[in-house]
Parts: sequence; structure tokens; C-alpha cells
Amino acid sequence: MPALLQGTVLQTGAGQPRLDKTGKQYAVNYLKPGYMNKQLILIFLFFSIFTARTGAQLITMSNKCYDRVKLGNKQLDSTNFKSALSTFDAVLANCTTKDAKEQGNLGRARALNGLKRYDDAIANASASITASKKSNVMAYYTRSFAYKKTGKLDSARADLEQVTALTAKNKDVKARATMFAQLADVDASQGMLPEARDNLAKAIQIDPNNPSFYVQRGDLAARQNNYGEAFTDYDRAVSMGKADADMYQIRTNARIRQMQHKYNTTNASDLARKMTATEKEQVCKELNKASSLGMRNMQLDLFSTMICK
Repeated sequence: MPALLQGTVLQTGAGQPRLDKTGKQYAVNYLKPGYMNKQLILIFLFFSIFTARTGAQLITMSNKCYDRVKLGNKQLDSTNFKSALSTFDAVLANCTTKDAKEQGNLGRARALNGLKRYDDAIANASASITASKKSNVMAYYTRSFAYKKTGKLDSARADLEQVTALTAKNKDVKARATMFAQLADVDASQGMLPEARDNLAKAIQIDPNNPSFYVQRGDLAARQNNYGEAFTDYDRAVSMGKADADMYQIRTNARIRQMQHKYNTTNASDLARKMTATEKEQVCKELNKASSLGMRNMQLDLFSTMICK
């Protein structure tokens, strides 16, 4: 039997970054090597929340255009920059509303940055800023990244001063908590686990009633093979109302990873032979609950046929 679950990936929560108190200090940090790549994703997520909550952006795109923007952003998140560029080219060619121009140019600029075409990225980010009437923070941040890469540090600092000024307007406690959680997510993806835990602690301190933060902290614990801590946090998330199919798929993945780590194998046949009756019961409990809630996963279904007899 092949190692069906070798590619299983634990899911994580969401959130955002720490911002410095002054524009000057922020600009200094920004110019440090590696700082910009990390923050670029964070600012985008934060200001998606910011514009949605403040009403700064009225979505007027058709469903088809909205779906194209959504697809392009998904491609950006997957670092599939060439496909994202094509998608946002289609947005700009076929969608004529102000927000379509704003989001299309922003998406194109982000894709161009990913492709290291920085001068073109500056042009599209500038078009997004114009379409937003100088209110799109992600466009400023995207342009500042491109400015930095082309050695235009004064222009990069000027854009970051705009970022700082616009972020100061956000008084949303939940959005700030989400910022720290997303920073933790990025920290974790870079292997910076102590920093990730620190930022998650801040997110939870600010907004202790968000179950997604406990799921994310549980994922961190599972990643470090601390499954007792992981399931304490997962159980807390369930008790707070996070009891859907996604939650139980996360729990299932964690139980399977626990067994893979214990028995040093990802082969389902080997696990079926080595796992104790109690361990099988634990895994099958999560699998059955996820399935009852509508989870559809061929790999996990195959695993279930071998373990849950």
C-alpha cells in the first residue's frame, strides 16, 4: 500500500503583523533584508479586513469579475505568479468598474513583483492607488516593495509613511488581533516557531474569543509533536463553536501525524499493523465525525478502510 498520507498538510488559522509605532521606525525596519517579503502578505490581509469593516471599498464588480479577482489572489497566495498575471490581465481587459481597476492593477503589480518585473509593478501599483483615490494601503505597500528593489529608497520610505498613516485609522480590535495571528502563520511557515507562538499569544490576548486562534496554536503544537497541547487547543475551539467538517479534518490529520511520528512511517498498511486498538479508536473517532459532517477526502477514506474496520 503506498504512503497515502505523506503529503497531508495541517491547516492553520489567520491574522496579521506587528506595526511599529512611528513611520520612521517602520521605514528603517522595512529596509532590512527579508523584512518586506514577510510583511507584504500581512498588509494585504489586514487591509482586506480594514476596507471591509470601514466601508472604504464598495464592491461593484460583477460576479464574474469578482470570481476572477478571487482566483488571481488565490494564485498569488500559491506563488503562481505567471497564472496570476494572466488572470489579472483578464480582469483589466473585461471589467470596467472602479474597484475592478483598483484590484486588477493591484493584483497585476503583486504578480509582477513576484516575477521581478519591478518597474512594471510600480506602474500598476500606481494605477491602483489612483483608482482608490489614494486609499489602498496594499497598493502603497506593493509599490514600496518595488521601489526598494529598484533602489529608490526615498520613494519606498514615502510610501511606507502613507501605509503608517492609513493603518493608524484602524481602531478595530479584532482586526488587530488577526494581524498578530497572520504574522504567526508566516513565522511558522519560515520555521520561526517561538516567534509564531509569541505573536499568537498576543492575538489571543487581544481577542480571546476567536476559536481560529486556538486551532492555529494547536497546529503549532502538533507541528512540534506536542499532541497533548494540540488537542487541548482543538477541544477548546470545538467548545467555542468551531465544530465543522474542517475542524474535524484538522483533528484527523493531527491524529494521523501523531501515529506517523510515533511509528516512523507514512505507509498506511504499516500503521494499520502497528497501531494499538486505542490508537485506532482515537483516529477513527475523528475520521467518522469528519465524514458525518460532510468531509470528502479520498486519501482519508482509503486510510479509514484500512484502520477503521
